[in-house]
Amino acid sequence: MLLTVNQVKKDFADDIILSGVTFRIDRDERLALVGRNGCGKTTLLKIITGEVAPDSGTVQLAKGARIAYLRQESQIDENRTVLEEAQEGLKHLFEIKSRLQEIELLLESSSTAELLEEYSLLQEHFLESDGHSMDRDVQAVLKRLGFQEDEFNKSTLVLSGGERTRLALAKLLLEEPELLILDEPTNHLDLEATEFLENWVSNYRGSILLVSHDRTFLEATATRVLEMKDGQVTSYPGTFPQYLVLKSEAEIRRAEVAKRQSAEIAKMDEFVRRFMNSQRTAQARGRQKLMNRLIQSKVEAPKSERGLKAAISSQGRSGEIVVEATKASIGFPGAPLIKNLDWTVRYQERWGVIGENGAGKSTLVKALLGKNELTSGLIRLGSGVTAGYFAQDAVEFDLNQSPLDFMVWECDLSPIEARHLLARFLIEGDDVYRPIRTLSGGEKNKLSLAQLAVLKPNLLVLDEPTNHLDMDSRVALSKILADFTGSMILVSHDRWLLGETTDHILDIKKSGVVQYSGGYKEYRRWAESKDAKSNRPHKKSPVEHAKPVVPEVQISPRELSKEIDRLGKMISEVEKNISRDEARLSEIEDILSNSSATSDVLSLTYEHADLQDSLMNLMANWEGLNLKIEKLREQQTGKSLVGSEIK
Repeated sequence: MLLTVNQVKKDFADDIILSGVTFRIDRDERLALVGRNGCGKTTLLKIITGEVAPDSGTVQLAKGARIAYLRQESQIDENRTVLEEAQEGLKHLFEIKSRLQEIELLLESSSTAELLEEYSLLQEHFLESDGHSMDRDVQAVLKRLGFQEDEFNKSTLVLSGGERTRLALAKLLLEEPELLILDEPTNHLDLEATEFLENWVSNYRGSILLVSHDRTFLEATATRVLEMKDGQVTSYPGTFPQYLVLKSEAEIRRAEVAKRQSAEIAKMDEFVRRFMNSQRTAQARGRQKLMNRLIQSKVEAPKSERGLKAAISSQGRSGEIVVEATKASIGFPGAPLIKNLDWTVRYQERWGVIGENGAGKSTLVKALLGKNELTSGLIRLGSGVTAGYFAQDAVEFDLNQSPLDFMVWECDLSPIEARHLLARFLIEGDDVYRPIRTLSGGEKNKLSLAQLAVLKPNLLVLDEPTNHLDMDSRVALSKILADFTGSMILVSHDRWLLGETTDHILDIKKSGVVQYSGGYKEYRRWAESKDAKSNRPHKKSPVEHAKPVVPEVQISPRELSKEIDRLGKMISEVEKNISRDEARLSEIEDILSNSSATSDVLSLTYEHADLQDSLMNLMANWEGLNLKIEKLREQQTGKSLVGSEIK
């Protein structure tokens, strides 16, 4: 046994946070601690680490065991570089290495038995701890968590909040304590870093206590689940999916027991009322005592916790083309993020935008909304598009306003309408009068969603909407988005939400852009199968297009014919663009082959490379569209044959 928590209680003023929490952590366990925001998880973690004292109860850690704690607001030393801070995770090995070097210098001048013995012991420990690989290990972990080599000597003082979290995580991963506590470790991590952490946690040689609302992460890592609710902790054996099943079964059984007990109590109460002060008074008094004992030990039916009871409706449809990017480049002078992007979002398509941190996801969605300028090219919104934008970290709000004032003055609602809408997004009571700056991250997110509900857009542009939301709220949000009838562009690192709500993927990599006609789950399967076919690194083109298997869509003959016509027009348009680029490519090649002193050879060379990338993109798109139209024509032929046979 590594850690024991026994009957821990904690109150803040009149609020009971923990009421007799008891559980244990064994060695080499990976536990998920789950529960709604505000239920007391962080308080419990601080009690375990000794930062907060319990009102009563005990926490016992095995002798000699170490605890390391990754907080949501990570603390790092601002007087160090990124590399120096990460090296603190292996501080004892670097100290041993330094002492070994000191002894080696001393031994050059004088050799004593004491120095030789110390050197021998330190060298043995250093080798056992694989000390010779520590520099390589530090750099490898930093790179896997998104730091580039040219950032290793950057001062930690200038790091963003996300970079600070990733650096603190790198330090803890290198430290490898007996018990590692991770509080929302996937916040600010891109998908690649999240998958690296997922694999690392799954193979960790020690115990881990995870607090996370990332459902996919917990499904892949947890071996046992602790659920916190109403100040208590309940342990569920097995993985996270098993926990969901066991919890559901337990609640069904509890509801049945509560129902039977209520019926029994009602029956006894009727007997007591009927026969008290009659010839059967003694029996009535006996039943009354039995009824009172049953009431005292009565099982309460599971409480249905309130969740988001809201929707975002779409008022009026847009044109067929919702967003169109033509050779769009974004970024900064001398440092492009995305180059020559050709991308079309059509009516009711639901695009998931994913990619590495810093690759330009947020910059792209701001550019399509006109909030950022392009360095070249064009992005335009189609006709009839009304865009609703969800920004990260409530940057669109006046933080001195209250939620009620915001909904009344900015969204043009009456106070009564505003309060009713805010309540549907779980902002109610005195919270509607608090300054927005005092709201939690999750509450600010819910206010943003309430604003979108008023706007009734036909295009939703969402930038990391699940940040700060607990798991139940994420499930509710996925239903809201699934029910939305307009078009959607979702920037997110929440793999579960992407899997539930998207049907197209735009993967923005620093090496190029991948567009995929299919949902996130299908894209991941395609990407994994593609990686599996290649055992060696290969140079990627700046724009890659996936070629998914096109499923047969069961639609009516009329709709089938309309879809074939639509795809035919798209193919014609792509063929025109191919001809245009091929003509320009030929023109540039003629100029380069007969270049004069006045020719701008460098610019022409760059344009030639860009055109080749564009042609590769267009050819992949043309191939995918033809594959789709062939499948639909096969369906059309099949349906015609069936119709003939029926006749």
